[in-house]
Amino acid sequence: HQLVSLPQQGGFELRTAPSKRFWATVSALRHYQPDFIYYDWIQSFTIGRTRTLTLLKSVCFLLEILYVTYIRRIPVIHTLHNVQNHAGKWVRMERWVYYYFLRGCSRVRVYSETTRRKIIQLYKLPPAKVVVVQDVPYHFYYPNTVSRCESREKLNLPGDAFVFLFFGMVKAYKGIESLIEEFSRVPGSAPYLLIAGVGNPAQYGHKIELLAQKDSRIRFHNRFIEKHEVQYYFNAADVVVLPFRNVEHSGSVDLAMSFGKPIITLKTPFMANLLSHQTALLFSNPRELGKIMQTVREEPRLDVIGERNFQLADQVNYRDLLNLFSVD
Repeated sequence: HQLVSLPQQGGFELRTAPSKRFWATVSALRHYQPDFIYYDWIQSFTIGRTRTLTLLKSVCFLLEILYVTYIRRIPVIHTLHNVQNHAGKWVRMERWVYYYFLRGCSRVRVYSETTRRKIIQLYKLPPAKVVVVQDVPYHFYYPNTVSRCESREKLNLPGDAFVFLFFGMVKAYKGIESLIEEFSRVPGSAPYLLIAGVGNPAQYGHKIELLAQKDSRIRFHNRFIEKHEVQYYFNAADVVVLPFRNVEHSGSVDLAMSFGKPIITLKTPFMANLLSHQTALLFSNPRELGKIMQTVREEPRLDVIGERNFQLADQVNYRDLLNLFSVD
């Protein structure tokens, strides 16, 4: 989470505090004395390897929130990315934590009106507390100066290949095993699948490496991709594939849009609305991936779709982010 203070000049000074230990919030309060506390994800505060550890972490976290909101009277702002954690672990306990945590927040930020309505009903929240605000587009952060040709030379990919890209941390809930299985059914030597991102945990990354080795058209770069390298991966790709099993909002989708790429991903209400101009690239069942990857290579409007995605990324209401901190 980030601790936010307001200097007299009227701007924000941000300080990031660790989140993977007990009483992290109280420790950060003593160190920084913030005016606001902003939590992005809270799962690292509340979810442990076992049910017992999860219960213990959750209770400690809620005690911290009570201390912050009712004793110290410090406003808390939270971005809720998904209604439940991606791994689906200890969901009933997580909802119990969220019920009390969200009701103590001054603002709750979400990414879609669908999610907003869902959590207002689920957690009995005042509608004025929950607001829809998008992220600042990634093209303001990542450089994008290299060409497709340069990118493919850098990554040792054939110039005439059709390249699918999965980009992001390699985790089980992201459906990468299904992606590899379905891609292996796509005929021909021209299509390539590039998987870029570090395996988490490392054992899972090793499992994906073994699966990728079975198909010479699959390249797995099992490491953290540095900021200056990101452009090579996206500019080398024709289409980005994000085969999530359960997702409401995805930074990987936002990143692909900022690089102007067509996106194959899970058809959720949010994605169907956001990517309504490329519905043929959305799947409801992972078994549809192979067919979509096979037919998308014949799609004549890929450049048009990519340009539309970039335009949408650049039109979001990210300028309203500062309004999150305009609390009484």
